[in-house]
This record gives sequence, structure tokens and C-alpha cells, in this order.
Amino acid sequence: MDQKDFKIDTLSEFFTKKFQVTLTQREPINHDSYMFRFDFKNPKERLGMQAVQHIKIYGLNMKGEIVDRAYTHIFEDDGYFLIPIKIYRPNVHPQFPNGGELTPWLEKLDLHSELTIKRCVGKLFYHNNQFIVRPKLNKTWQQFDTVLLICGGSGITPAYQLIKTICDNPNDNTKMVLLYANKTEQDIWLLKELNELQTKHKDQFTVHFTLDKSDENWKGLKGFVTLEMITSIFPKLTETTLGVLCGPKPMNKLVISLYEQLGLKKDNIVKF
Repeated sequence: MDQKDFKIDTLSEFFTKKFQVTLTQREPINHDSYMFRFDFKNPKERLGMQAVQHIKIYGLNMKGEIVDRAYTHIFEDDGYFLIPIKIYRPNVHPQFPNGGELTPWLEKLDLHSELTIKRCVGKLFYHNNQFIVRPKLNKTWQQFDTVLLICGGSGITPAYQLIKTICDNPNDNTKMVLLYANKTEQDIWLLKELNELQTKHKDQFTVHFTLDKSDENWKGLKGFVTLEMITSIFPKLTETTLGVLCGPKPMNKLVISLYEQLGLKKDNIVKF
């Protein structure tokens, strides 16, 4: 299919219709995260979305009110998909004394319960080596030779989806450099998968990990994301460099500022 013939209708039923899936597995990843498996009623159905599109899950907060939150799946096959989700429990995170709006409910939801989801467009659209930045406002395809990615914690999921899609496309030579920040080594999601992608596609994809807290055996970067850190690992910018980011709100604000200090144009900076 030619790029100009590939249309994205953000108001189509594909993106507006809510539908039910069933929670069939919830396997622990670490101390505060699980891999959730959701199954369709139809064993052949798929989400069928492009890379970097996500879903909204609807559920209940502590007051019993209906709320929704956005999540990105990392794998799908006929009839089901997988999403890693970090649980914000009450009285654990100083920023969230009451816990998350939705995740405490998801952690306690009985297996084989049905819940409502909806497909969402997202801020970046990728198809066959080209991108549309902010597809709700813009319909112009652009090619980026290099994609820089800075992610924190659970913000890795949309980046992983994009990285894997590009690596899996033999006709796409886009270079990607990821900086992935976490509190501790235990908090890193998709460590094995990211390292395997780097090994298999070493001319195309590089990943750097940085930790707030590490022991003497840690061989990666240390500390918060800084201008000095990103200058040391990112290639020289060109007109066709895209900078993407996804993480906690305070980190996102910092990263946008760092990208601008690095010299990226605002139009070429996208928060997933």
C-alpha cells in the first residue's frame, strides 16, 4: 500500500467504539508490576493497531467512580494481547498517597472478569518507515533518519513497541538510541527483550540504562537524566532527528527542556 493511500481516520468507529475483553492472566514482573493478559471473545480477533497506538482501560477508583487510563500493549496474537502495568498502591508513593486511580482496582480484579477498553490514536503514527507527528492535528507524512527515545519506568512500553516494529521491518533503516531511566535494576521492564534487540540490530538500535540507585556491579549509567548524559550518548542532530519521551510527569517536563537545550525543534519533540 502506498503511503499516500494509507489514511488514518481518528474519528472512525475503530477508535471510538468501546468493547469488552476478559482478564485471563496477571503474572508478577517485580514488586509492583504485573503482566496482564486480556482475551477477546473471538479467538481470531486482534487489536490490529499501528505501532505506538494504545488502549484505554475503564474501571473503578477507590470511590467507586468510573475512570480510565491509557496503556500500551507489548505483544498480541490471535485472540489476546499482553500489557505490563505498574500498580500504584495506597500509602506507597509520596506523590500518590491514595494510590493510583485505576491500578489498585486492576490488581484486585478477579481473573475471568470482563472489562471495557477502547483503541486510541496517540501522538505519533508510524507506518512503513514514515511518521505522522500528532495525527489528530496533522496528516503529513515525514521521514526521520534518527529517533531518540528517553523513557522512565513504565513509560518504556510505547517506545518498545516502536523500536520492535522498526527493527522487524527489513526495509526500515531508521537509527534509534534509547535512554531508559529507572530507580533500581529491579524496576527495569523488558531488559532481556531490549538487550536482544540491540544484539540482533546493533547497527540500528542502541540502548543505555541509567539508575537512581545502583550497586558496585552495575555497569550502566548512574543518576538522573541530564544534558551531559544525553549529549554523551546521542548522535549529532539533523533536520530529520525525532525526539520522543514517556515517563512520569516531572521527568517529561525535564526531558522536553533537555531536548530543546540539545537543539531539537519543538515540532520534532513528541511525548507518547
